[in-house]
Amino acid sequence: MVQQEIGLDWEEDFQRLTPSQFFRKNKQMLGFTGKIRSLTIVFHELITNSFDAAEESGILPDIDIELKRIDKEHYILRHKDNGPGIPEEYVMQVYCMMFAGSKFRNIQSRGQQGLGCSGCVLLSQMTTGKPARVISCYKDGDEIKGVKMKFQMDVENNRGILMEREDYECGETGVCIELQFKDVSYSLAEQGAFEYIRRTMIGNPHARITFRDPSGHKYIFKRAANIVPVQPKEVLPHPKGVSADDLMTMAKNTDSRRYKSMMTSSMSRMSNKRVDEIAAETGIDMNKRPKDMTFQEAEAIVHCFKKMKFMAPPTDGLIPIGSEQIEKGMKQILKPEFVTTITRKPVTYAGGVSFIIEAGLAYGGEAGRIVNEQRKSEIMRFANRVPLTFDAGSCAITEALKSIDWKRYGLKDLDNTPLTLFVNIISTQVPYLSTGKQSVSPEPEIVHEIRQATMKLARKLQKHLRAKKAAKEKEKRSKVFEEYVPVIIEEAAKLGETGVPEYQEVLAKVTKRALAELLGEKVDDDETEEEELDAIIMEEVDEHGRVVEDNNSSLDNFKEDEEEELDE
Repeated sequence: MVQQEIGLDWEEDFQRLTPSQFFRKNKQMLGFTGKIRSLTIVFHELITNSFDAAEESGILPDIDIELKRIDKEHYILRHKDNGPGIPEEYVMQVYCMMFAGSKFRNIQSRGQQGLGCSGCVLLSQMTTGKPARVISCYKDGDEIKGVKMKFQMDVENNRGILMEREDYECGETGVCIELQFKDVSYSLAEQGAFEYIRRTMIGNPHARITFRDPSGHKYIFKRAANIVPVQPKEVLPHPKGVSADDLMTMAKNTDSRRYKSMMTSSMSRMSNKRVDEIAAETGIDMNKRPKDMTFQEAEAIVHCFKKMKFMAPPTDGLIPIGSEQIEKGMKQILKPEFVTTITRKPVTYAGGVSFIIEAGLAYGGEAGRIVNEQRKSEIMRFANRVPLTFDAGSCAITEALKSIDWKRYGLKDLDNTPLTLFVNIISTQVPYLSTGKQSVSPEPEIVHEIRQATMKLARKLQKHLRAKKAAKEKEKRSKVFEEYVPVIIEEAAKLGETGVPEYQEVLAKVTKRALAELLGEKVDDDETEEEELDAIIMEEVDEHGRVVEDNNSSLDNFKEDEEEELDE
């Protein structure tokens, strides 16, 4: 009776959604919102997958992208890489099956969810109804095989439907995919596809990307480094980061015969001695079979973990870009007047997840972004080498950088300074705020590390700006001498009723450079200037360019305070 009143028929109305159906109705959760953003996310997903595949095979990534405009907001995207290729039996699984892939290990990786490529195919199919076209060349033993396929996504069953297939002759491995999109837009704006490629090259200086835009213009982003990044290792979960449910999952899937062996083999920093301590604290028999573990036992063990002290998790699974490589990338793209970088030591958040913060700062040159023909500051956010283009306001990186008092470092107006700030977080578990993976959760430990790294770079920039200002003041004073000394000499000669002495003889007593010229010696301008700058940097200069005492300056005190904070 109640069923008839509310109009519910369980047999007819009860349904199940496949992942593909869910994301077709909620494509914004994949980042596909807005015309510019949707196209940029497609670039992001395809590029990161190509990078991961190439690096895991020890290949320097070489990507060729072509974007053709068919009509207003209608494009054909052709993306080709030189990676290891995809075996034929896995092609449609990679591009048509949600939550399928090789990204589900506890390992540092650009992708983490197995949604990227299949999400791009889904968006293409939703906006145009056109099938995907893929050419995959892969190694089968010592032979390179190639296959050319055309397929669509079966959304109801979360799989692919093959439409055409033929063998393809190829001499090298790689994948080429062609997709069509409507209701998207290509833009040179800060959040557009071109800017995404530009930022990608700073965080991945070992890559090479050739891009042909809809107007036919060809951009070649060259490599700044010829070293394939060292591949990270898969790491075991740390006891501090394990929940009761995680422990139950380990117990169900382990091959170990006892609690003790399961815990020592499935978690890092867990020794037999630690297991004995847990047994004594909880009263649980550690010789029981893992499959007999109850949820109450798992809760008791995890509660015990929280009270115990463990060594920090291993960090050999984290491979940062490296300060030298970041500097090369920034110099290649930004051509700055001044650049400095830093890679911090590994630390943890949430009790047991390791992460590393890397930062770079570029000033002058082509640093910053152009707004109304004026260069303004810009923040480049990265996670595992991947640019985070959207959702900046809610990101830990933005929060940390905005919280710094930049006036203390000589930047009175940060927004209108030609400055680029680069921050990259490296972790096996980057705490993204959404499945779109565009912003990092503001964990206190992460925000603190970003602040410390950036403030250290800011002090170096301040030193550079002070030296530059002092050098300008010194040059200005030299010009004053050059302009007025001849006049003073003439007037002094008149008063003394003597002949006018040679100008260079008088100037030689004022400047070292003139003395060297008088003696006919060659002066090394670059070396002299560098020595002068080194001397200037050691001095405090006031706003009028006068040298003052610097025995106990506020800057030195500030440095000591910051160093003490870092030590803590």
